[in-house]
Amino acid sequence: MKDIVLVGGGGHCKVIIDIIESRKEYNVIGIVDNNQNLKDVLSVPVLGNDNILEELYDKGISNAFVCIGALGNIDIRNKVYNKLKKIGFKIPKLIHKNSYISSNVSIGEGTCVMAGVIINPDSQIGENCIINTGAIIEHDCIVSDNVHVSPGVKVGGGVKISYNTHIGIGSTIIQGVTIGNNVIIGAGSVVVNDFSDNILAFGVPAKKKN
Repeated sequence: MKDIVLVGGGGHCKVIIDIIESRKEYNVIGIVDNNQNLKDVLSVPVLGNDNILEELYDKGISNAFVCIGALGNIDIRNKVYNKLKKIGFKIPKLIHKNSYISSNVSIGEGTCVMAGVIINPDSQIGENCIINTGAIIEHDCIVSDNVHVSPGVKVGGGVKISYNTHIGIGSTIIQGVTIGNNVIIGAGSVVVNDFSDNILAFGVPAKKKN
């Protein structure tokens, strides 16, 4: 197995550890986190803060993964992802063995697909995304980079979700909808219309918050 270091030691890290253990492709050598009081996560040791990332890379640890969740500020994930790439780390895609991914789906590096996810034919998933537990993404969808599709989300066929967007837990997006960049769709929403960039929308049906 190839060694890998995880960046971020919160609850999302626990799920990433579970994915890695389900596939037996990587050996987690430790976690990097800026919380000085955090000693381990699921018995995986915290090695230090992010100042040691270059040192780890120089020691031959060539794989890393972003384990920071998307709640609060999804762009933090993107900043860490770009920092790891700049150092030189390889950032794999991690797919739980108990998910179903059609054979002609493309998934970018740094993306995690959690247990119970279904992604159907001719869909494209970008880099550094979270496709969270039990989400369904139907055929011919495009999910851009740095998107979080939360647990239990249902995405109809032909949907486009643009860069840096967060789809809240349990939401439904009907077929053919386009959602812009930097959008937050609140939990439990039903999206029946397109939404432009840089907005917050929620409700049944979802409406833009002024």
